[in-house]
Amino acid sequence: MSSTAGALLRFWWLVVAGLAAGVFVAVLVYSLESEAKHTATTQVLVNSPSKPYLRTQQTQTLTPKVRTVRTGKGGTRTVKQPSSSSSDAPDTQTLVDAANLYPLLIASRQVATIRESQAGTIPGTLRANALYSATNTFGAFRPSTLPVVELKATSRTAANAAKLTTATVAAFQTWILQQQRDAGIPAGQRITVSELEDPVLTTTGGPSWGLPLFVGALVFFGFCGLAVIADNARPRQAREPAAPSEPVRATAASPRLDA
Repeated sequence: MSSTAGALLRFWWLVVAGLAAGVFVAVLVYSLESEAKHTATTQVLVNSPSKPYLRTQQTQTLTPKVRTVRTGKGGTRTVKQPSSSSSDAPDTQTLVDAANLYPLLIASRQVATIRESQAGTIPGTLRANALYSATNTFGAFRPSTLPVVELKATSRTAANAAKLTTATVAAFQTWILQQQRDAGIPAGQRITVSELEDPVLTTTGGPSWGLPLFVGALVFFGFCGLAVIADNARPRQAREPAAPSEPVRATAASPRLDA
């Protein structure tokens, strides 16, 4: 451990460079991660002024007819037939059929133009489909059995996602009302659309610091490993200072014996 710490101290510039590189890589990875997506979901009910889903029978009254008949003296007189009424099951299939068609109209350019004129340009994407409708892998479409259309708007901010759904519903209400007025459809026979709930927001994806910090740490420790390798590659004499030499002791000369 002491040799590793010494290597890091001797090659401190590699440690500092690794720290700077790790921070840079972490920030770069964080910026490259996908942004969070906010989705707003709302549902629209396709209905009529007679509220067929709130009744079990719908009474229809026939307008009394007036006709002119001749009398025996060559004159004429007006005969008014009595009015009649009948009770039938409410017509809900027409509303279901309309709900399966309306997603195409909601996503049309005409509705988008009205939305932009009413609420301005709202960034995001919009999808609409009849609730519980489905398309199988072979492309066969199974229509919904409910007169409900589901709208989903996705944007980078939750506010824009919610605004895109509500603005689209308002634009479609304007468009369909104008179309029925132009066609001369009586108010009692028109189709109405109304938003059932406020948009429900969900968030998916988005960057996090988990992966960037992990990658940055790998880069930092990689530079630390280079410092240890570089220290080990140095000559041994440069890594370990030579031990000081011991002084040589002087010895007294032995007496010389003469023969």
